[in-house]
Amino acid sequence: MVAGLGSQEILLLVGLALLLFGPQKIPQLAQALGQAQAKYKEGVNEVKNSFTAAPSQNNGMDPALTPEELRLIKVAKSKGIPTEHRSIEAIAQDLLKVE
Repeated sequence: MVAGLGSQEILLLVGLALLLFGPQKIPQLAQALGQAQAKYKEGVNEVKNSFTAAPSQNNGMDPALTPEELRLIKVAKSKGIPTEHRSIEAIAQDLLKVE
């Protein structure tokens, strides 16, 4: 029993598929279905991995920050400017005062 279908229903579906597509098209359709399923699983895994990998890529910082903002925070930290709970604009102003 597959997906709630009995053997008679499966035979009926196989017979209809043969009538509609012919015996030459069935293997091609099965191959296309298998490839589509593999791509779907690959996409789902990619999305799952992006959610688990996002914090480590930004060194624990907010993943919504742009690369320029991350660079600005890194420079500010190297110069001893506090960055926690501060806006990017405030950090940039403090960097301009130091330089």
